[in-house]
Amino acid sequence: MGGEMAEEKNKLVSVAAVVLTLPMKMSRLPERGTTVLGSAERPGVGEAAEVMLAAARQGIPVVNMSCLGTGPNSTQARQVLRDANIETHTVEVVGDIGMKIQMIEAGGYYASVLTTGVEVDISGRELDKVSMRPGDVVYISAGDLAHTSYRAALAQWLPSLPEQVTVVMAATPQISQIKPEYVSEVLPYVDVVTCNEYESQFLPGSVGHLTSGYVAEKLPESAWVVERIGSYGAKLIDAERQTMVPSLSIEVADTLGVGTAHTGVLLAELVKGHDRLQALERANVAGAMAAEKHGNDTCPRACEIEQRLSEVPAYR
Repeated sequence: MGGEMAEEKNKLVSVAAVVLTLPMKMSRLPERGTTVLGSAERPGVGEAAEVMLAAARQGIPVVNMSCLGTGPNSTQARQVLRDANIETHTVEVVGDIGMKIQMIEAGGYYASVLTTGVEVDISGRELDKVSMRPGDVVYISAGDLAHTSYRAALAQWLPSLPEQVTVVMAATPQISQIKPEYVSEVLPYVDVVTCNEYESQFLPGSVGHLTSGYVAEKLPESAWVVERIGSYGAKLIDAERQTMVPSLSIEVADTLGVGTAHTGVLLAELVKGHDRLQALERANVAGAMAAEKHGNDTCPRACEIEQRLSEVPAYR
């Protein structure tokens, strides 16, 4: 050949289940046995896809390994991912992906109802189709561990990954519904856990707050945890110490999309090979910038994050 082949870039591989999202705005959430008036917003994609979109905006290759079906929800999700140059490597399944209905109060806080579809019909054989190389990052969601097929696929695939592949697990709000033993089954293969204060109390063996002792006992050697502390930023907790990494001071429009923006940028920074404090600092800025806007898919691009980094208080 006339010249050297371009070196393959490291990538993010998401194994989190993709669903469609239907946001509904209302003045307040309905109480039991009541009806409130609301307005339906434009349908979007769920948290797993929003994480991938946030990561792709940072300029990294992203691969989706959640199953998509033949129905209208899948068609819309597939188009959203394709428009963002996110590849889907799973076969098309007869049926459709589930839906998350978000009920959003005027103040920006929300509650959700989630239905399940073909998005969790993944197998270890399907996952083996992806060529993994050292430096790649895998994203999984604890909320998907409720499904037997998902757990079985991970149990087959995670132990086979190259040693220098980083596995990141997001706790997600659904972890409160997951049996602790299901999470314990995957923790030996997890290098990074990301969660907020509420989610952290549902990690197996948690006593309500995370410590370095917890990380040393429950996670593999050199693993670490990101615990988001609202508008203050996030803690980086490893087996030896805790480091508080601050965020921007902002005016919150709503909290939708904050966690997915934070996680997506954290994943992208790890794919780029950046150190964990730098990755967390940029993820904090992304989460804060997402909170300044209304809606779900509000993660900024890498250049926009760069412009706001100087506003982060010194902490090192």
